[in-house]
Amino acid sequence: MKYSFVCPVCGSAYPGNLPLWRCNCGSYLDLDFLPALDRESMPQGDNFWKYSQILPLENPQKANYFNEGFTPMVKMVYSGIDFFAKMDFLLPTGSFKDRGAAVMIGKCKELGVEKIVEDSSGNAACAVAAYCRRAGIKANIYMPAGNSTGKSIQAGAYGAILHRVKGSRTDCANAALVAAGKSYYAAHAWNPFFLHGTKTIIYEISEQMQWKIPDYIFIPVGSGTMLLGIYLGLKELKNAGIIDRFPKLVAVQSNRCSPLKNYIEGIETIVPDKSSIAEGIAIQKPVRLKQIIEAVTLSKGDFVTVDDIDIVEALKASALQGVYIEPTSACAIAALSQYKGKITKKEVVVVPLTGSGLKTSAAISSLLN
Repeated sequence: MKYSFVCPVCGSAYPGNLPLWRCNCGSYLDLDFLPALDRESMPQGDNFWKYSQILPLENPQKANYFNEGFTPMVKMVYSGIDFFAKMDFLLPTGSFKDRGAAVMIGKCKELGVEKIVEDSSGNAACAVAAYCRRAGIKANIYMPAGNSTGKSIQAGAYGAILHRVKGSRTDCANAALVAAGKSYYAAHAWNPFFLHGTKTIIYEISEQMQWKIPDYIFIPVGSGTMLLGIYLGLKELKNAGIIDRFPKLVAVQSNRCSPLKNYIEGIETIVPDKSSIAEGIAIQKPVRLKQIIEAVTLSKGDFVTVDDIDIVEALKASALQGVYIEPTSACAIAALSQYKGKITKKEVVVVPLTGSGLKTSAAISSLLN
């Protein structure tokens, strides 16, 4: 399988078999890789490894540690809008980040990487730590000092070395960048292999809908790895002739940290004194911000912000439908209320549920009481 790294800023290209994570100009890298799924030769199965022909791995079988994927699509309703919940919080470590970690760490193994650095508010840390343990790779995880205890415990339980960084989420990322000078930076926001893992969610959604696509997808956005993965997968599905249009991608952020909307409106994003309960998307400066904006714009989607009060209401409504998710996941459901009267009964809406509520039960307890 041939592909190469390409810099979206300066245009530089690098061989795909090198352990690179950044261009010489300082930018993140993308892959020059646009496969087309052949459904006739696709194996049967109930995991995302059935799509191995569109994954940038030499030996996908060695990266498949859990037979993960094909999470259920469950009907739910909020604010009078019916939608399908894509239950990605049911993946092995409790979040959609397992998709990206599986491919990224699988590639690290193929490249002979023995230790990595990652920074995360929690879910990516857990996913990367778990897959590194399965792959025999040493993981140094940088996490914000005040993030959910459950996620720290989980990542540490996998044997990762935790570095708790005081300050903002940006301070945590900066500390990891310094450490990356001595180790491979397996950062989910920077690493293109991670996006080629998260793209599997739209392949599953399409197949579960008889190879069609929804009209809307509401996505919580921090670093944008799910949204960009979905957009990447949509381009591939269109390239393969499986779909002929894109759904509207709705990027949802907290009004306490909304760099996407602020960028469009020309407003500087400032971290407030009190952060949002949606800690997983509290990213002040997304590395791939311009790519996220381009993807949403080209899909004729939208940028939406929600308040913590809205998130709590969506959290409660989800729990009363038997679905226990973390606040970051609930923010995408909360955004549906702003589309009441705009989405018709004939239009199909999908909301990926990104993280399990079990990781943030202490916080959820105080919110629901």
